[in-house]
Amino acid sequence: MKVLEIIDGETFGGITKLMLDIRNNIKDIDISFLTHVPLYDKNIKNSYTLNISRKTLKGKIIYNHRLRKFLKINKYDIVHINSAVFLYSFQVVIICKLCGVKKIVVHSHNTPHISKLRKIIIKILNPLYRKLTNVHLTCSSEATKSLFTKNDDVIMLKNGVDIEKYKYNEKVREEYRKKLNIDKKIVYGHVGRFHPQKNHEFLIDLFYEISLKQDNSILLLVGDGELVDRIKNKVKELKLEDRVLFLGFREDIDKLMNAMDYFLFPSLYEGLGIVTIEAQTSGLLTFVSKEIPEDANITSNFYKIDSFDKKEWTKKILNTKIKSRKNTYKEVIKKGYDIKDTSRKLEKIYKDLIK
Repeated sequence: MKVLEIIDGETFGGITKLMLDIRNNIKDIDISFLTHVPLYDKNIKNSYTLNISRKTLKGKIIYNHRLRKFLKINKYDIVHINSAVFLYSFQVVIICKLCGVKKIVVHSHNTPHISKLRKIIIKILNPLYRKLTNVHLTCSSEATKSLFTKNDDVIMLKNGVDIEKYKYNEKVREEYRKKLNIDKKIVYGHVGRFHPQKNHEFLIDLFYEISLKQDNSILLLVGDGELVDRIKNKVKELKLEDRVLFLGFREDIDKLMNAMDYFLFPSLYEGLGIVTIEAQTSGLLTFVSKEIPEDANITSNFYKIDSFDKKEWTKKILNTKIKSRKNTYKEVIKKGYDIKDTSRKLEKIYKDLIK
């Protein structure tokens, strides 16, 4: 069986990482990846790129042309479209059908803002979309709304994490805190691309408030993206250069989380927020915005704050005592967020489609 994972997005993010982790746990299915732009590691097995940004109309046209050409040359039993953008997903579905793809899985991972006009378009096109696709997947109740209607048969596929990799490790914590020269600090952390969705502007303002009350606090920012220079300038303006570390794209996020004490995630929207599951697996106190779906609330270390008032966030964070991190991962397993369970469920979905 040959399956193609089409990933929407122009940076390496949580969705790509999730699907790669799933592939590592499915041994007897040939799974390939197709992305807009090359993955961070060009040596990743069976990974292809159309090598074009879709940010312009010209880019979208070229992308569609290259996608059609790719699917004509490369034949797959199943195409799995990972996107929460309905119009993009719908276009890819049409191209798949024109190229003879018989089985199509559509998967919503996010909750992008949808205008009134787009809601009307989705309502009109949904019957055809539903007819042309075979399996509808979602990562949360909120993410469901961006692609599907109440009438659609939707399967919940939880965004599992590698439990063994992310569970708390005291030795790794000591090693990384020394390596980063933060062993005597109270460490706050954030993982995510520098994109408006992730709300870095608020995050820096929030940390500034925290820094006024904690002389030994420090913030680790993991990720890259188009807004990184803007955020660096903001840090400079607030004279926080010595207290905010820009770590860029990293493959050792699990180890960095061991070094942190608090995880801050003030996103403006999320389908789930896979990194919040990883943070909770590591036993981190995890503070999130009101826009994070309740599905992400899987341990006693999860705190949702119902406003974007930085003083309210600061008060809540500073009044929350650090707990033991040793066994938090067990709560994650109980809630069904083990990557092994997620992989088994998706493997069964694929195999049932080809029976």
